[in-house]
Amino acid sequence: MLSRKEMAVEIVLWLLALFLASVFIRQGWAKFDDTSGWARAFRTWHFPVWFRILIGVLETGAGLLVLWRRTASVGAVTIMVVMLGAMATHVYSGRPEQITSEVLPLFVATMLAFGRRKFISRGRPKPAPAVA
Repeated sequence: MLSRKEMAVEIVLWLLALFLASVFIRQGWAKFDDTSGWARAFRTWHFPVWFRILIGVLETGAGLLVLWRRTASVGAVTIMVVMLGAMATHVYSGRPEQITSEVLPLFVATMLAFGRRKFISRGRPKPAPAVA
């Protein structure tokens, strides 16, 4: 049985995960459409089509990964890496004021990765003791 504090933390972590999943599954999926605003943006930034598709796969996959406690940290870290790359793209392309759209997802993903970090080490087999 969870204490009130543990229950509150668990609820907050699920809300963070649901927010990230709703944003990144939708936005990741949109990157597969050649006529989307994302396709135009990636062309403007001079990225190849395969890179836009890769980012779509990463975002969609990360959005799905955050929905399972065991994989939530991996999904959140993936989102963090993609958001840092997006921020760098804005700075490099001469529009640093546009990094504000990545700040919230980066913060939320960091909170989720930190909150679910204990599930990364669970499930790994423990090494057998050495026999002398």
